[in-house]
Amino acid sequence: MALRHDSLRWLATMSLLTALVPLAGCKTPNLSLTRDTPAPLLVAPLRQPREAIPSDGRVTVRDGDNIYAIAARYNVPPTSIIRDNQIGPPYAVAVGQVLRLTPPRTHVVGPEDSIYSLSQRYAVSQYQLAEANGVKPPFTLEVGQRLILPDRLDFSVLDVAPEATTVAAAATAVPPPVPAATPAVRKRFVAPSGTGAFRWPMEGEIVAEFGPAARGVHNDGVNIAARAGTDVRAAARGTVAFVGREIKSFGTLILVKHDGGIITAYAHLGEVMVKEGDVIDVGQKIATVGQTGKVDSPQLHFEIRRSRKPIDPRTLIA
Repeated sequence: MALRHDSLRWLATMSLLTALVPLAGCKTPNLSLTRDTPAPLLVAPLRQPREAIPSDGRVTVRDGDNIYAIAARYNVPPTSIIRDNQIGPPYAVAVGQVLRLTPPRTHVVGPEDSIYSLSQRYAVSQYQLAEANGVKPPFTLEVGQRLILPDRLDFSVLDVAPEATTVAAAATAVPPPVPAATPAVRKRFVAPSGTGAFRWPMEGEIVAEFGPAARGVHNDGVNIAARAGTDVRAAARGTVAFVGREIKSFGTLILVKHDGGIITAYAHLGEVMVKEGDVIDVGQKIATVGQTGKVDSPQLHFEIRRSRKPIDPRTLIA
């Protein structure tokens, strides 16, 4: 047994020496700061550039392509490419082959839909929406037409002119930033009651207040702790503008658009009960508390924004 251990130790030693000692005939590189010529620069390959799926949903395989490269280029799951094109093992594609791709986000045009209304509903650029679907001036849509929704969000399209409403008037009163030295109010409990235009989305303990936080960052909302699975309800009547996981730190996120150019955000969610385009009422259940994104315990991150500017929820909720 001792001989076997000695043999293994000898093999490990020789492997280490082989890795450290240059091979015969190879010149040891000069890594000192006094070298006469610059060291060679090695450039890492760039990440696969993202491209939009054509309006007809068909793409042509390029030289060097494989299933994973195409999936990364058009932001679709590799399994959907395999399924939609009935590709079997070994899952190879050929140059010039035409593949059909299913966009991750689509919308079927209804009687009241327009390029503008859809851009507002899904938080996408009107130009990108028209370009992705080959819609030309005067940009008319047909009922039943299936549109590809751009995967790049443009929340600036949700900013509209202020309306003469109580909600809009209250939203303009943005309080000055809280000085960093002022201690935040902690362990305050809130409940989704009240008669105002906005209400707390759930009952729980506020564990992170609006304003300056640790390490010089700013919390643009409040974090409310609760048990996983607790109901999350709409803070006010509005339209669901976005449901997704594109912002990794927020995990599963819902954005709801309200009158007066106001948007509410609900992050770190578990189960989601609504979809983009849904018109929801105040107090309606839209999701459950989860632990998605960069949090270490179940909680809800809740924000209110007007023209992309964060507002302390306490200024709108009594």
